[in-house]
Amino acid sequence: MCEAAAPTKKADSAAKRARQAEKRRVYNKSKKSEARTRMKKVLEALEGLKKKTDAQADEIVTVEKLIGEAYSAIDKAVKVKALHKNTGARRKSRLARRKKSR
Repeated sequence: MCEAAAPTKKADSAAKRARQAEKRRVYNKSKKSEARTRMKKVLEALEGLKKKTDAQADEIVTVEKLIGEAYSAIDKAVKVKALHKNTGARRKSRLARRKKSR
């Protein structure tokens, strides 16, 4: 048996799939990263509010706005299938629970 007959070059279709996979990986990574960043900002803002004894109304409105942005980023990541829908729901639920417990 001659093993030298095995092809050494990737098939064109395999190369195309590799290029597509790389594009998707980078796109999904950015969506996930944005969702994580928004969540982190909300959690930091909630920690800041927790440390203050008397929270002003405008500070609470700011946190509400951050939560809305985080929800939006999570929903967008779920929509393009960068995150699973249950993962998105779990993350949104965690944010809501943290806000409620402040």
